[in-house]
Amino acid sequence: MDNIAVLKLDSSFKPLEVISWKEAFVLTYVGKAWAVEYTEMWVSSARERFKIPSIIALYKFIDKKYFTLPCTRKNILVRDEGTCQYCNTRYAESELTIDHVIPRSKGGATTWDNVVAACIGCNQRKSDHYLADSPFTLPKLPVRPTYRSIIKSRFKNQNLSWIRYL
Repeated sequence: MDNIAVLKLDSSFKPLEVISWKEAFVLTYVGKAWAVEYTEMWVSSARERFKIPSIIALYKFIDKKYFTLPCTRKNILVRDEGTCQYCNTRYAESELTIDHVIPRSKGGATTWDNVVAACIGCNQRKSDHYLADSPFTLPKLPVRPTYRSIIKSRFKNQNLSWIRYL
């Protein structure tokens, strides 16, 4: 029961994040959010029973300028849809690495527009060469994804009732 996830929305029903059912329960109990949809599961206190929410919405609107989308391995793999950007082959997450288009050894930074998902073989073949000096081309340039696109991609298959909110 501890692994029940809840989709948290702002007041405009924009997806914010996925949180634990305990955090969602507290937010609704203290009046910072309301339950949009419930699961079929219940939790009991000494005197009451409460239905566990599946989706909650905050009473507050959250401005998008407060959203930061970190350039993490997980988010890069989600943006690139688990596909090596050099050989265009889909791999399991464990079989992918992160490659710097402009290598770090040549001043390349770990930024959204300089990193791509790459299979181990392609990453080793590219080595620390510039893209122009390697046998590879990129089918699309790496760009910063939107916060919503990452949330949608990461959680679209987790709970079917979430789909219309993503």
